[in-house]
Amino acid sequence: MMHYNMNKIEKTCSNGLHVILVHKPEFKKSLFMCVTPAGGFDVMQDVNGQTVQYRSGCAHYLEHQMFRLNGEDVTQAFANMQAQTNAFTSYTETAYFFSTTADIYKPLDLLLRFVETLDIDEKSVEKERGIILSEYDMYQQSPEHRLLTETWNSLYEKNPIRIDVLGNREDISNMTVKDLEAFYYNNYDPSVLTLIGITGKEIEPIFEYVENHQKNYPSKLNGKIVRHMEKEDDKVVREESISHMDITLPYVCVGYKMKPEKDIQKALKTELCVQLYLDSLFSPLNPEYQKWLDGRIIGQMQGVECSFSKEASNILFYAQSEKIDEFVKLVDRLIEKMKTEGIDKEIFEVLVPGNVAQNIRGLENYENVCMDLLKAHVEGYDFWEHFDCIQDITMEEINEICHTLDYSNKTVTKVFPK
Repeated sequence: MMHYNMNKIEKTCSNGLHVILVHKPEFKKSLFMCVTPAGGFDVMQDVNGQTVQYRSGCAHYLEHQMFRLNGEDVTQAFANMQAQTNAFTSYTETAYFFSTTADIYKPLDLLLRFVETLDIDEKSVEKERGIILSEYDMYQQSPEHRLLTETWNSLYEKNPIRIDVLGNREDISNMTVKDLEAFYYNNYDPSVLTLIGITGKEIEPIFEYVENHQKNYPSKLNGKIVRHMEKEDDKVVREESISHMDITLPYVCVGYKMKPEKDIQKALKTELCVQLYLDSLFSPLNPEYQKWLDGRIIGQMQGVECSFSKEASNILFYAQSEKIDEFVKLVDRLIEKMKTEGIDKEIFEVLVPGNVAQNIRGLENYENVCMDLLKAHVEGYDFWEHFDCIQDITMEEINEICHTLDYSNKTVTKVFPK
């Protein structure tokens, strides 16, 4: 079925590999992404009724190791096929992908083969350790990273969001082949993986090719793998955190711990409504915004975002500010407005069409479309239905949701110059 000039098919191979292919006729480039729904959150999993504990950072460490096949780095092989390749690890998934304007079948074969084949040894694991530790140290020197890390540690006691996707230094330093093998065999079976492709080429022949290709990779997984998340208390761990770094201006984040939302449809609607209200308050659309800039309450680095999911729900206001206490008071006023007043009608009428246009423009971004399709598949909702829902959102829905949320669990994170 065509939607925004895009035709999508979604099928599952006999070995369980889920395939989502999108045909957009005017696309000259093709992008294919092979994804496992395992990332930084997966430090504990329930495997056939047994809880398995991994070292933190397993997903990210393995991502670094995966670009080997038959003892060779596959990056040059992709380049020889006129394809660019890369990967990333987030809290919820690890993805490997390539893009090309040339033939797709050879790099697609290589992508599937190296993701579905583990090729590591003690030498390769040891070689990568120094690279990952250097990456870890680099992030520790970032004030934005410190601000977010300290905020997560203030908001959550048990949720793995408080652990860096890279893992902690001790686990990185002690990672073994055995650790990575255990993580791989539970999370890289074909029945767990999803292949997503966006291309200007016909997609039915591509699926037939993938289906035939997968006959050589039978599923070996018995049972189901479920991410294990320990029950989290509603209260924050600490109401304030203060750190010092080698910086010139202070950073501040005001975080609100919201209740996780188990129902995916409700979570999506809540996140959309809350973000629209937040954007109406903390953006140049608000006439007061320029005064905050002029008064140096906020600087060039500032923003607000929310997330509502079954893993973790929160609202974050953050900024580089010369007047941290005034920033905190400002956020308090904005939250009080969300609790008691309706969204400004004129701003609402600007926000909705602006977001619709932004979403449509986003369909030109291959990586974003891939990740949105993956999220819809993993969490069990219709991609296009959610894509269009912003057009039907009303001020009454936004006000009702924002007025009934619990904003009482708050933390303030401050990072000062040494």
